Amino acid sequence: MFGLLFETSPDAAFIVDRATGCVVSANVRAADMLSVATDALLGVHLSDLVLDPERDITQPGRYEDLVLRGGDDYPVYVTMQVAHIETLEHGELAAYMARDTSERRLLECEVMAKHSALFTAHAELERAHAQLTETKAELENRNHEIAMLAWRAAMGELVAGIAHHLNNPVGALASTVRRLKQIVAKLPPEVRPELEHLLPRIDQIARRIESNVAAIVSASRANAVDQIGSRTELPPELASVLTTFADRLDDIPTKESV
Repeated sequence: MFGLLFETSPDAAFIVDRATGCVVSANVRAADMLSVATDALLGVHLSDLVLDPERDITQPGRYEDLVLRGGDDYPVYVTMQVAHIETLEHGELAAYMARDTSERRLLECEVMAKHSALFTAHAELERAHAQLTETKAELENRNHEIAMLAWRAAMGELVAGIAHHLNNPVGALASTVRRLKQIVAKLPPEVRPELEHLLPRIDQIARRIESNVAAIVSASRANAVDQIGSRTELPPELASVLTTFADRLDDIPTKESV
């Protein structure tokens, strides 16, 4: 009576006696799906076909993600449609139509695994990006410190050169002025007025040179070029020299140029 149904159905099908719960008939597709012989299904209790003992499939309806027991206890994932049948000859029966979803489930598992791997890779990428950002900030700070150290070292070198070339002549000039004052003091009164008028001028020039040297030394202690003007008052000539010197630092990477 089930021959036409079994032959035309694209799904695996088997009939269960509801009174005993045993399989009374099964088609070839059911045997192929479970990798057993057709005769091996006959008489098997329904509970022996389902791997999940908590799953009750005796009532009519549709059951998703049902796991059947295949050959060698291999799990077969199916979608099961159950219908109750009343017959005069065989009594109360239940028709089970199963469609194999193992391949779909395998693909879903692969997609989930790839999604999990992608999520993990994304998390690793975020951590790497955060670490790279932190490293970049540290590198910027380090480059800025290096630039400042280079600035101070170069300024120290400049100041040392200026001090070497100016301090000795300034000292000699101051000593000469003192000697001239002593000499002028011994000259006749009629000669002294003109020389005494020139001596303060010479002394003023010497003091001005000393002041300029001191200003350059103070400028060398500034943290950056733009702080020199706020800390010292340099003559235009010396300011031009420092500006030219500061241009030598343009090739040093700073925080803004990274």
